[in-house]
Amino acid sequence: MKGGQITAVHRDYKQKQRYHIDLDGEYAFTVHEDILIKYNLFKGTQVDEAFYGEVLVAEEKHRAYLGALKYLGLRPRTRSQLQVYLLEKGFDPRVADEICQRCEEQGYIDDEAFAKQWVEERLRLKPRSSYMLRMELAQRGVDKSIAEDAVQGISREAELEAARALVEKKARRITGAPNRDEERKLLSMLMRKGFAHSIIQQIREELRQRSDGQD
Repeated sequence: MKGGQITAVHRDYKQKQRYHIDLDGEYAFTVHEDILIKYNLFKGTQVDEAFYGEVLVAEEKHRAYLGALKYLGLRPRTRSQLQVYLLEKGFDPRVADEICQRCEEQGYIDDEAFAKQWVEERLRLKPRSSYMLRMELAQRGVDKSIAEDAVQGISREAELEAARALVEKKARRITGAPNRDEERKLLSMLMRKGFAHSIIQQIREELRQRSDGQD
């Protein structure tokens, strides 16, 4: 790109915060209003190659930042999720990393808080074993040590209650106490969900006590 003088600045008809810049009578580039003001991109400003490059990098970072805020505004995300999102949008890896760091410093992303909230909400709304919770956090890019800290806070009683909730949900259509085949299916479901053997054994005893009580 050759240098030149800004001869016109046109506001975008649809995106009111974006402006089209003309150099020496020809369209050259488009920037956000914040970049326009920061770099004084008004009629009469001289633009050389180095300055042009600086403006384009600043514009890319600004677009990435605004995109990140929009993405994070939908629901809590991890740093890894934000990084993947920005890369999929075509941003340079260095820009994506810088924006992730900025969002982390500003408190928009916090993997420790995310992991804690994820565990609490899962146990309350969609009961899971600690094993499954670790897997879910790993799938979202949470560091293993952070995930472990979040899951370690789960008491045995809380995990037992999660197992009970899953069994009760599945057993709603069962009339009376579960028979041997129904019991096997319920316990197999708990095994697939990653519950510990001791938890499954206790649920088995409770199911059988329930059966004894209904005989």
